[in-house]
This record gives sequence, structure tokens and C-alpha cells, in this order.
Amino acid sequence: MCPASPEPTSPSGTPLLARAPWRLIAIIALAGVALRGLLLWLVLPLDIQSDEANYLYLALANERFGIYLDQHRYYWPPGYTWLMTKSIHAFGIDGLNVLRAFQVSLSSVIGVTTMLFAWRLFSTRAAVVAGVLWAVNLPLGAFTHLLWTETIFLALLLPALWHLLAALDRADAGEDREATRRLLLCGALFGLALYIKEYVLFLVPVLGVVIAVRSRDTGLAESLRRASLPILTVAVVSLPWTLRNHEVYGRTVIGGATLGENVFIGLNARSMNFDVLPLRKRRADLELPQIETLARASFTEVPAGWDPIDRDGNGAIEVRDAGWDRESEAIHAIDRHSAQLRQGLSFAAEHPAWTVRTRLKKWSELVTPLSFFSRHQAMAMYPEGGAVAGVLRGPLVLLALLMSSLTMTLGAAGFFLTLRGGPGRTVFSVLIGYVALTSLLVAMSRFRVPLEPILITLTAGFLAHGLQVRSRPRLAGLAATLLVLCGLWWISWPETVAAAQMALGVTP
Repeated sequence: MCPASPEPTSPSGTPLLARAPWRLIAIIALAGVALRGLLLWLVLPLDIQSDEANYLYLALANERFGIYLDQHRYYWPPGYTWLMTKSIHAFGIDGLNVLRAFQVSLSSVIGVTTMLFAWRLFSTRAAVVAGVLWAVNLPLGAFTHLLWTETIFLALLLPALWHLLAALDRADAGEDREATRRLLLCGALFGLALYIKEYVLFLVPVLGVVIAVRSRDTGLAESLRRASLPILTVAVVSLPWTLRNHEVYGRTVIGGATLGENVFIGLNARSMNFDVLPLRKRRADLELPQIETLARASFTEVPAGWDPIDRDGNGAIEVRDAGWDRESEAIHAIDRHSAQLRQGLSFAAEHPAWTVRTRLKKWSELVTPLSFFSRHQAMAMYPEGGAVAGVLRGPLVLLALLMSSLTMTLGAAGFFLTLRGGPGRTVFSVLIGYVALTSLLVAMSRFRVPLEPILITLTAGFLAHGLQVRSRPRLAGLAATLLVLCGLWWISWPETVAAAQMALGVTP
């Protein structure tokens, strides 16, 4: 009598056909949503700021006139504006709070997926830890009451990555049909995510290469078939908007066009970090020196020949010229982005030493423990006299700073010491590398948001299981990562301290 074949398992040992602890996951997800709902209730009424106002302007134009505009400097995908338009059309100006409530509810998808990652890659115990960490994570939680795209984008990105991980697991187990289904679901979710942010546009083909490499044992034809499935699905889902853009602009635009403006901001003589830039008016009102003057000059000084001057009289160091001006001759919105891309690359090539130094600064701004929650506190955006800006201000700001710092450090420990090899490690590595590379252009705490659930997952794995992989290369990798992280924190430490003091309401 032949023995039964063992059930295929993931690298963590979790059987692929095992049922996730759904009741436990649902309870924790509901608790996290309740905390976010409470936070929303405590921060209302809440004014809008920066790009929130731009989204509202676009939504009002769309609702009143039935047209979707570009933003001159940016051309954003239409998804978030469409949601805001529908909400305003149905509920009037109260539709903004309805949209916030929708984001609170949708955040459950982020929590559930984070716990599923921890369950598949580690254990049920790790899933519980991940759920608790997600529930109290203020940098993520605050985006549910802010009118930014992050919550809805993550609710599409994370399930897409989950189905990709499941597809790779199933393919390794020889379940080709289920792997194909998962790859199609993955592509559909990535395609929908493109309607919210074009951030994943270049991530999809990179993941296609990963799929092809991991499927190389099946033969060239099969590996290419698998790799093409999510890419072609993304193309199909995004095709209606791509055709519309070609009809309106005469150019092929998938999702949106923001690269040119980001190049103007990121590859230019003036250093701009939007975690601290909006604090300028508040600091001027408080008669505090502008944060730019506190920065370490070695990483922000302009190229030779561009002398700084005090333009506004408030101590803000600006450059006489931004290095190169925005493209003004190109009337066409898409062509303007292309022209600015060429200008930025040319400027970077002419100043290679400056480019390297300022890229370190960008990575430093990516890993800052600051967040949009602490920025809102520093700007006094939350209702005066309310609990969030009052008795809870200090504890909440400290929690936000602590959560960001811990998930980065303990997440690194989880990646090197606890996470075993396999599809999960591959997918996480690609996403971490992708975020790091894209942040070489423009960086702030907001651009770390796609990694937050991944860092929570890795932190949970380390807290639940500790040292699981004993190897000198892993230990060396962790030591090097923590050393680099501390160095990057040091680069922006003066600005971080100044912004944190403002958030805490403690100013020198």
C-alpha cells in the first residue's frame, strides 16, 4: 500500500490548503476599524491641506461640469477623484466625511491582508501580533481620516501581492490551474490600483520577471505564459483610461503623469521635503527658524555656482534659481512632463557629486520616523480643544514616532533572522527594493506607506519567533542594515527633532 503524499507546505511550514484563522482575524480587524472610527470621530471637523484641496477642486469640477482636469503640474489617475465626486454628488459637502468613513471601513482589507501575510509566512501567533500592531499603527491609521489616496491604494496593492504570493506557492506545489487563477486576480487588482496611483506601473513588469525566473524549471514557454498573465491583465483593466487619455491628449498615458513634476522637485538645486515644508508658515508664526536652516549642509548644499539667498526674510534659505525652471514653453501637459524629465536628468549628470549626496538625503527622508499624523499635529490642524490636539496629543505623537521606528528596526530583524526563503521573501525583497529605488527621486514618510504593512508583518514574525535562521550572512546583513538606518536617521536628525517638537507642542 502506497503511503499518502504529504500535503504541500509553504516555507514556514504552513500547509497550503490549511484554513486561515478567519474568526480571529475578523475580530482583530473589526477592533482596528473601531479604533480608526474612534479616531475619525475625535478629529472632526477636520480642514483640508495640500493635495487634499487639489482633489476636492478636481471633484467639484467633475461633479459640476462633468469633466476631469489635469492639475497643470500633475496629471493624477481618476479613481480617487471619481470616488470623491460620487460622494459629494450624493451627500453634498458632507460627502467628504462619508469618504473618510468609507476609508475607515476599507482599512479592514489592509489589516486582514497584513495578518494573512504573517500567518502564511510565520504562524497564527505571528498573525495575531501583526493584527495588534496594525490596529494601533497611527501612521497608517491617520490616512483613513485624511483625504489622500493611501488607504484605498493599499486596499488594492496588498491583496494583489497576496494573490501573487499564493500563486507562487501554488505553482511550486504543482497546482498550475490555481496558480493561473491567482495570477489573473493579481493582475486585475494591480490594474485597479493604477486608477488610484500610477505608482505600480513599473512594479508589475518587475514582478513579471520574478514570476518568469521562479518558473524557469517549467520551460521557457510556460514561464513566459505565467509572467505575462498579470501584465496582460493590467493592460486590459487599464485600457479604457489609456484610450481616453490618447483621445484627449494624443499621447499614450497609462494611469497618470507625475514623473516630470517629481523630477523638478527631486533633481534640482533646491531640497524639498514635504514632511517639513508645510511647517514653514507655522514656524514663522511662532518666530522659529525655518527647518531648512537646521539641515546638515553636506547633504543639502546646492551645486557650485548656485548661491543661496534669504528670499522671504523669515530665515528660509532658498536658491537664487532652482537649478532649472519648470518647462514653460510646452503647453501640452504630457509633453511638459517629458521635457522636465530630460532637464532633470541633464542637471543630475552635470552635478554628479551633488546628485549622490542628495540621494542619501532622499533615503534619509524615506526612513524618517515622522508621519503625516505628526505633521498635522505640528501644523495645529486637529480641532483645538479636542482630545487629539489636547490631552492625547503627547501620547499619540510618541506612539506614532515609536511605531515607525520599531517597525523599521524590528522589521529588519524579522527579514534577516526570522523570514525563511521562498516566494514571500522574494516578493518582500522586490517591494522593498522598488520603494527604495523610486524614493531616490522624491521621498518623505508618505512614500514609505506601501512598506508599512510589510514591516509590520516582519516585526510580528520576529516578535513571535525570534531567531529562526542562523547564518553569518544573515547576521551581517542585519548589522549592515541597522548601521545604514542609523546613518540615514542621523542625516535628517536636526529636522526630525524640530518637527517632532512642534508635533508634541514643545518648542524651544
